[in-house]
Parts: sequence; C-alpha cells; structure tokens
Amino acid sequence: MLVEKIFKKKLEDYLTHTKDDNTLYVTDLIRCPLKLQYEKTYKELAISEVFTPSTILGDMVHEGLENFIKNNFSNSQVEVEIEKEIPINNKQVKIKGRIDAIAEINGEKVVIEIKSARADKGLPHEHHKVQLQIYLWMTGIKRGLLVYITPDRVTEYEVNEPADEVGVIRLAEETLKRTKVPRYPWECSYCVYSSVCPYKRNK
Repeated sequence: MLVEKIFKKKLEDYLTHTKDDNTLYVTDLIRCPLKLQYEKTYKELAISEVFTPSTILGDMVHEGLENFIKNNFSNSQVEVEIEKEIPINNKQVKIKGRIDAIAEINGEKVVIEIKSARADKGLPHEHHKVQLQIYLWMTGIKRGLLVYITPDRVTEYEVNEPADEVGVIRLAEETLKRTKVPRYPWECSYCVYSSVCPYKRNK
C-alpha cells in the first residue's frame, strides 16, 4: 500500500546514496562532526533515522513546496546539485550540496532553502542561515530566502550575506578534525546516536 511504498522508496534512496572519501556535504559543515563517523559505524541507527515521521513529513513538505515553485516561477530549478573545491592541508576537498530551489524573483536569481520544524521558536536557526550562506558562496548568487513551515507559522527570511572561503575552510577543518563536538549544544537532544556517544551533553 501507500505507506509501504513510501518506506521502500526512502530505504532505496538511502542505500543508493554514496559519498567519496574526499568529499564533504554542506550539511556536514553545520552539524556535529561525529555524525560522519557514526553513520558508518552504526548503520542501523542511521537507517532508522530515515523512517521517523518527522523526517518523512519534512521530505513531503520539501517536495510539495518545490513543485509549487517549479509551477509558479518561470526559469526556476529544484534540487540543484552544486560543488566547489577548497584547499585543506595541501589537498583539495570537494564541498557538495543540493539547493532546494533557485527561482527568478523580480528579475533576480534567488537561492531558496526550505525548512520544516516542529515549532517556530528561535527562527531563523543559526545553522540554517549558515547553510544558505554557504550556498550563496558556492553559486555566486547574492540573494537567499530561508522558508520555514511549522504547525504555527509559514514565514520567510532573507539571507543576503554569503559565506567566504576562509569561513568554509574553518568549518571543514572542524568537521574533519572533530574539534567541535557537538557543533551546537542542543544537537544531542535530537541525535539518534546519543545513546552510544561518549560526548553526549545532558540538559
């Protein structure tokens, strides 16, 4: 039935996803560096995270809004794959990302990042802003729009200051060297690996 199809598709997408050793994703730069290791060590936990209702709901919100953008904005693109290389320790490391949408608004290209959340407290979140700033740096586009959909609010924030290479290199080094664990104090409360992590922070 429908639910079974959704779960099978989620599992298929996860299992076919591969990453080169010399590659970091933009999302790796805004989360706890230990997740890179734990995703390989505790694959069962990683897979279980794919099937949580909140994850599936977020995916559906993304898909619905991406389709809306594609149908209502001319010259728009969705799920845009991008990459850029940065120098770290005398070698090139590839940074890859997938932008939710790029649309032309009032004659200007805008990078759109879609987020679903359980509540609207503390919006916009710092790590989401950083993610969008990195996308602006990677694309050279000057305007960004961070769109939130929560049970209490549907809103958007403009982010028009791109990251710079120095800042991205710093984030990449923190990720590879695991010097900032967790990256944000609140991460452990929502982390599927907290049950096995020696660095877990309790409230």
